[in-house]
Amino acid sequence: MKESKSKKFLKHEFSEIAKIISGEMSLREKEDEIQRIKQDVIAKSKAEKRKKVVEKELVLEESDLPTKKVVQNIKLFEWEAPDRYEFKFENKTFRFVLALYLLFVLFLAVLGQYLLMASLIALLFFIYVAGTNKPTTVTHKITARGIDTGNRLYEWFMLDNFWFSIKNGQYLLIVETRLRYPRALILLLGEADKDAIFILLQDKVVYKDVRKQGRIDRLNYGDYIPFEDI
Repeated sequence: MKESKSKKFLKHEFSEIAKIISGEMSLREKEDEIQRIKQDVIAKSKAEKRKKVVEKELVLEESDLPTKKVVQNIKLFEWEAPDRYEFKFENKTFRFVLALYLLFVLFLAVLGQYLLMASLIALLFFIYVAGTNKPTTVTHKITARGIDTGNRLYEWFMLDNFWFSIKNGQYLLIVETRLRYPRALILLLGEADKDAIFILLQDKVVYKDVRKQGRIDRLNYGDYIPFEDI
């Protein structure tokens, strides 16, 4: 009798569990079905509204329109220039700097600073390669969305300010960014392109005042061109 009662009890428990599971599954199926019906209704409503707009039976209210302004990537100006400033070994200043680097490397060797020495040698090798190979010509574009250079678009919100400089007769456009890398875009340009580029950029980013240039900045970027001299 005891075994019979225990079997009945187990059957009853399994039956209750099965009912609960089947009830939950049924509920989930109903919820999924309701969700599908809602999506179908929304999709049909959108399709019907779109059809009425196309057939001019319905005029969209201002609240129906997207608030975010869409800007197409239309090209506004384009120019070609070398991808970097050309180092020339014939330049006396360059040879002087190179000699100083070599002396400093020898000094580090005496002190046993081999890691720093290796870093400087790598930098010297890079300068040598840059000095013995001519820069390649690249295309820069100013578009409605930003500056396109190196096959990458830097949108206006990524850019902080800009300024022009001149280094040994070569004009440079320096655009500082809000990014960790690159911190600045250094684009070469011709004198004839400078005015058109300034007109397009001055509406989007501020022209930076860097009259107080240090020697390192002059060595890297050349002489700053003040706003009033553009």
